[in-house]
Amino acid sequence: MKSFKVNIAVMAFLLGSAIALSQSAFISAKTVKKGQTGTEYQFNGTSVSQEKTASDYSVVSGSGPSCDDNDVLVCTINVTGDLQTWLNNHTDAEILGAADQTRD
Repeated sequence: MKSFKVNIAVMAFLLGSAIALSQSAFISAKTVKKGQTGTEYQFNGTSVSQEKTASDYSVVSGSGPSCDDNDVLVCTINVTGDLQTWLNNHTDAEILGAADQTRD
């Protein structure tokens, strides 16, 4: 009987650990983005065609811009390395998808 109780305790511990680990593996993309360690840029352009031009971005200072999250244009984006190179290597959809915040 003692062996049975130990086995149940071990199984409960393993099941609890598995549940905890599986839940921590599924964090939102926005949470991951907040932990990035690149340079935060604000998009200053007014159209999607300008999103691939580094001169239409400025480095965010202070608390950053106010964004409405309407998923039309990039508002802020975090990039590691050269901004223009990063923009050249991504499609418009990928750039919008990588944005920390969006606006209309």
